Amino acid sequence: MPGRVHDARALTESGLLEGPGETTTHDPGSSSVPHIADKGYVGMGLITPVKKLPGLPLSEADKNFNRAIDRIRWRIEQVIAHLKTWKTLKTGYRRPIDALPDAITTILGIIFTYTL
Repeated sequence: MPGRVHDARALTESGLLEGPGETTTHDPGSSSVPHIADKGYVGMGLITPVKKLPGLPLSEADKNFNRAIDRIRWRIEQVIAHLKTWKTLKTGYRRPIDALPDAITTILGIIFTYTL
């Protein structure tokens, strides 16, 4: 987006979280996939870590919840960093553009299979 726009606003306006028939809120009876985000996206219906209130400690359950989210987010950050080092992504994609989603899915599958 042009100019200085907060990430949460840019994400909302882009529509990236909403696929066909999907909403950004996570309802237990809903078929939509919940998205995990950091504390900058609180209030958007995403799964975010629990914020510590000033002067109050986090409960053990909240700490465990935050650790679980951090483990998932850490793995995703590692995959993104790993993908950025690949020559294919630096030099441009030379195959048919229709094959790009399958190529990325395959790469991510290989990374998760051999690194988890």
